[in-house]
Amino acid sequence: MLWFRFARRYMFSPKSHSVINIIASVSVLAVAIPTAAMIILMAMFDGLSSTVAEYNRAVDADIEIVPARGTTFDSNAIDFERICSTEGVAATTCYLEQSVMASANGHRVTVSLRGVDSTYTDVITIDRHLVFGDFNALKRGDLIMSSTVASSLAIYSTSTPIELYALNRKQISTLLPTSGISRYTTYLGGEVATNAENDASLAIGDLQRVQKLLNYNNRLSCIAIKVEQEADIEAVKSRLESIVGSNFEVRSRDSKNASINAILRIEKFAILLIGMLIATVAAFSIVGTVLMLITEKQGDIATLRAMGASKQLLVRIFAGEGMLLTITGCGIGTLLGVGFALGQQHFGWIKIPGNMLLDSYPVDMSWGDVAMVNIIMVAIGLMISHLTVRAKLR
Repeated sequence: MLWFRFARRYMFSPKSHSVINIIASVSVLAVAIPTAAMIILMAMFDGLSSTVAEYNRAVDADIEIVPARGTTFDSNAIDFERICSTEGVAATTCYLEQSVMASANGHRVTVSLRGVDSTYTDVITIDRHLVFGDFNALKRGDLIMSSTVASSLAIYSTSTPIELYALNRKQISTLLPTSGISRYTTYLGGEVATNAENDASLAIGDLQRVQKLLNYNNRLSCIAIKVEQEADIEAVKSRLESIVGSNFEVRSRDSKNASINAILRIEKFAILLIGMLIATVAAFSIVGTVLMLITEKQGDIATLRAMGASKQLLVRIFAGEGMLLTITGCGIGTLLGVGFALGQQHFGWIKIPGNMLLDSYPVDMSWGDVAMVNIIMVAIGLMISHLTVRAKLR
């Protein structure tokens, strides 16, 4: 391509005015810095999204089946065998969850007590977030609590007794209110740390013991389902809806956490818009370099016109110069941004002080985001350069 050869020669050939070289270098940096910043910010938002999804998996299954009305249902009211044999279902578990009062060391807090069985960790990966202890403690009748709840109850030892109080639905007396309360004494068997919302009230116990405490024999709150890795969650959800009928609601993790996912997407889109504005400003510095180059090359332009060069060819030559400067800046910015993001991802250079969940800021590199940032930067630089050069070479 003739125009490309001219543009490449003008870019690397010495200029009669050294200031043009300085401005060109500044222009390249003006493109490189926002490119690197956008790549890093996009990687940080992807890392944050991945971290939020990971901690949501610690408390929420891929798909949950809950009663459409009320908070519990009879375990005999649903066909577990058909659910387990549904295409795309990898594993299932069930649990009972209700709010109860927990008391220890003179402190009282309301906790969301979840009674689970031995299959719970096959579906929900909360065992990966244990601070100490293990889930075998549930078989002994102990509790797994969030670090936040344990701290609120001032529990710093596994030998500290914990009293759980729940409404006795079989015996309610208005004369003696205490007779309408079920009580259970247990101990701390382990602590988990997931996210602030869940940790504020999370407590996990053995399913049979929780059913006895709540006087909810054979009753459940939810059937949690793990979907096969390659399966379509929405397709599995539709199959389950046809099995359980209108008395139950089938919901996916994404629909349950739709608000936080929407916020993260909006914030990422906002960062992209801000980056586009910065890219537009950077493109004007490229334009300044191209305009100075056009001024310097007036003799060459006159010679090319005398030789029959069209205006379109001249526009392509100098707009191509702007494109080469933009691509060079994008290349440098990509190396800086990707290098920093990968370094943070693998070595955790930037730490989060005083955070129990994460030691360093989460980063997740997406080559799709890198490509999108480069396409945006090059497109804006080429468009502004082309429009400016056309206006200059009338």
